[in-house]
Amino acid sequence: MAERHRRKRISQQFDMLRTILPNLIKMDKASVLGETVRQLRELKNRVKEMKGASNGSLECVLPGDLNSLSFGFSEKDGNLVKATFSCDDRPELIADLTREIRKVNGTVVRAEMVFIGGRNKSVLWIKGFSGNERMGMLKRALKMAIDIPKKNWKPRFNI
Repeated sequence: MAERHRRKRISQQFDMLRTILPNLIKMDKASVLGETVRQLRELKNRVKEMKGASNGSLECVLPGDLNSLSFGFSEKDGNLVKATFSCDDRPELIADLTREIRKVNGTVVRAEMVFIGGRNKSVLWIKGFSGNERMGMLKRALKMAIDIPKKNWKPRFNI
């Protein structure tokens, strides 16, 4: 009786995993376990990257209360500029960023954005910039995009 109950609980847990795992093609137990292990490793690596990018603290990954903008060059590719900023969330933010970056002939090759409680924290990797003059143009362009006052809008999520 105890063994039957244990097997039933295990089957219920596998059913739960089947419902929450994305892109699960095969439904057998070995495939479910394999995909679970793969997903956990991927999440673990993401957390490690986030902690590495924020010097061991996840606080730097979340948006701050004040608008901020900072720049750096990619460690892997010196032609990539890494722009990190925090600002108010608004519906047209991404369109404004795209327009301003295109004005200065830049191209976003990677973007990471977090939106929480009406605030945004973003990291953009932008190619096409070298030299102080071009960096100054990019800085002014991004400052224009993030400092636009918000109009009548509501945050995507309330906390």
